[in-house]
Amino acid sequence: MDISTFSILFIIQKGKTNQEGKAPILARITINKQMVHISTRQSVPPQRWLPKECKTVGLTKEEKQINRFLEDFKGLIYSKYNELLLLGEVITADKLKQAISSKGEKCISLLDLYDDFLNDYAQLVGHKTSKRTYDKYALVRNRLAQYLRESYNLSDIPLRDISPKFISGFDTFLRSTYQVANNHAMKMIQKFRTIYQTAIDNGWVQKNPFASIKIHFDNVDRGFLSKQELVAIIQKPMTSKRLDQVRDVFVFCCFCGLAYCDVAELTEENLVEGDDGKVWLRTRRLKTDTSVDVPLLEIPLMILQKYKGKLTAGKLLPVPSNQKCNDYLKEIAAICGIDKELTFHLARHTFATTVTLSNGVPIETVSKMLGHRNIRTTQIYAKVIHDKVATDMEALANKINGEMPTSPSMRTTITIPLPLGSLDHSTSNKRAMTGA
Repeated sequence: MDISTFSILFIIQKGKTNQEGKAPILARITINKQMVHISTRQSVPPQRWLPKECKTVGLTKEEKQINRFLEDFKGLIYSKYNELLLLGEVITADKLKQAISSKGEKCISLLDLYDDFLNDYAQLVGHKTSKRTYDKYALVRNRLAQYLRESYNLSDIPLRDISPKFISGFDTFLRSTYQVANNHAMKMIQKFRTIYQTAIDNGWVQKNPFASIKIHFDNVDRGFLSKQELVAIIQKPMTSKRLDQVRDVFVFCCFCGLAYCDVAELTEENLVEGDDGKVWLRTRRLKTDTSVDVPLLEIPLMILQKYKGKLTAGKLLPVPSNQKCNDYLKEIAAICGIDKELTFHLARHTFATTVTLSNGVPIETVSKMLGHRNIRTTQIYAKVIHDKVATDMEALANKINGEMPTSPSMRTTITIPLPLGSLDHSTSNKRAMTGA
């Protein structure tokens, strides 16, 4: 086929301007008088377009970026044309468009790739993932779009232009603009990396700008309620019905380990009779789709009995929105004299620590009831509080004192006073050992 029959032009659609007054830019491909149009996913104000030159005026940074992109896109079209030519294909405009669209279009730009990812990911909501996780990916997409506008004055960026500097700049943008903590920023960078990895896996890009980016998380001391604090919340009379209901739901989760999104979906179908004849709570975590089986203790059973037959749609508990729950929990903390930031998720930590692990429940069992896929996740929640250490060591002392023999020279009662002020520990230890 004579290459002279092959031409590429860029045009704008003046009649389809968006809310910003920008017209979309199309690539017009003509082969042997057959014409097709391909969207470039770029747009420009009509008055800034030069139709004869097939480019923008090119005075602003954004216009220059668009012109460079159009040159790259033209190179992609020629590359696809040559690939088909070398394969001995009979090249038509439709066949070339299909070849470009099937692989090349998805590597046009970052947000283009991201939107394709979100469209596919949305199909998994309710099956392999949750709406909450989808929203987190969508949030990162919006933050990237804002970063491009404010830091580069761009509406999008080709994947080939993403560099380690661009990624580090996004990290700085998140921390400075939204004051996010390190772990929050790292999780958003991870989601950004996941999106870019799809382009690498499909061969749409060759380089990996994330290779030199270090993802590091700070160790977080996850809070929990002590036994005394949990008892105070259970026993304290509430001043209103709304606080009473939120307290009940919170306490229920302290004895079941459920997250907010999971307890909000509970219905009568989630209650089953176990082989032991007791009532079990059986559900699946929305976050990970893992099964959760928890035998109900007396307190959660009493809470369920309190609301039995009083709610609609078979719901087990009166669960308001997550925001309201957390707002009401702050009031409950003040009423109960608890000097902690009381959030709904603290119930899950309390179940893992105060209710189960501190009472000798094996961590493997706790991991199963929490619905964790990996026991290392449970170890993050695991706290051994001071009372548990003291009780265990007292039991150990009683056992050793009764079983271990001592020499006559060691049978003298020695009283060791606590060191005062800045008393050197080595000195106090020496005095204790010498009986001084």
